Amino acid sequence: MKDILAITCGIFQAEMEQLAPRFPRMHFVFIESMLHMRPDLLQNRIDDVLAEHPRGKTLFIYGDCTPRIVELSRQPGYAKTAGINCCEIMLGREDYRRLRRAGAFFFLPEWTLRWRDVFERELGFAGVRGAGEMLREVHNHFIYLDTGVMPVPSALLDEISRELEMPMTVLTLGLGRFEHNVANAQEMLDAQ
Repeated sequence: MKDILAITCGIFQAEMEQLAPRFPRMHFVFIESMLHMRPDLLQNRIDDVLAEHPRGKTLFIYGDCTPRIVELSRQPGYAKTAGINCCEIMLGREDYRRLRRAGAFFFLPEWTLRWRDVFERELGFAGVRGAGEMLREVHNHFIYLDTGVMPVPSALLDEISRELEMPMTVLTLGLGRFEHNVANAQEMLDAQ
């Protein structure tokens, strides 16, 4: 019986599709990850999904991406994964903050595959040179978060590192922390 509507950022789609058998009560609705760049459109899409489904248990597999996600997740019948963004959801609070303080900028698999679109079309950089300059003002290295859902795109990571002029490392995470985070959110929802 699928009694939980799991509204999920598309950045986690491959990971959640792999984990779906562990969460048989969840009916997943994936929302385009690029809407993260336009919170008003993201919220409109989430509101549309909520309107299309009967009211019941709703789990957001999201960071604090819109004020309404945060607001709803504090109300009965709603919960969300712990973490302010997708990287913290994957890494956990302590590792995310430690690595950020050390100057890391993160790449997750889904966005990595279309990194040029993210920087050029969504962030509006004409070519990636400006993106590299902006990133180097506050970061000193890249970390690719390898969730294990696809082979590490080594050639693409080399291209990103070369074009944005920062070193890239791969941090192998697997899905354990992410699965634990989603399971905890489901427990919080069930405990209401």
